[in-house]
Amino acid sequence: MNQLSVIRKYGQGLASTVKTEEELTLCLKQLESFLSLLESDDKIFFALNSPFVIKSEQLSLLEKVLGKLNFDTRVSKLIWLLGKNGRLAWLKTLLAELPEIWARGQGIESLEVSSAIELTEEEKKKIEETLKKVEKKPVRLTFSLMPGILGGLVIRKGSIYYDVSLKGSLLKLKEIIGQR
Repeated sequence: MNQLSVIRKYGQGLASTVKTEEELTLCLKQLESFLSLLESDDKIFFALNSPFVIKSEQLSLLEKVLGKLNFDTRVSKLIWLLGKNGRLAWLKTLLAELPEIWARGQGIESLEVSSAIELTEEEKKKIEETLKKVEKKPVRLTFSLMPGILGGLVIRKGSIYYDVSLKGSLLKLKEIIGQR
């Protein structure tokens, strides 16, 4: 099993216990806080990740740190499990994957919408309503800027791109003209 598959298993374990987006946000903030602590303190990072530190001492230190942080029990258990299995270094990747894992478990389709200019809240709502109808299920959208598309939108669903941009239309037109 590769690293990403293992990370997703940890993520699924936590995501299966998180029922609302507010709970997910809290868990993500706490995990980010712990990651910041690891990245900002070389001694703690070394003590918790080094193969030269005895595992029982690592777990003892981890329990002390988690006790002081007063995290949600689910978050503390996940961090402890990662530490026990020598996988704390994977926390950053887990953080990146967790929102998508949770959304998938909730039956929510995650889509990325890129536009040439910043969209208004009204435009974002219209796009969300349209995509809900197209997908026939709830959607979770992330918006970003992509000035290179000139105008319109590029929508990404996993590895599939829907190009409804001016640049994409011009490229299609160029292709059609080139075939004649």
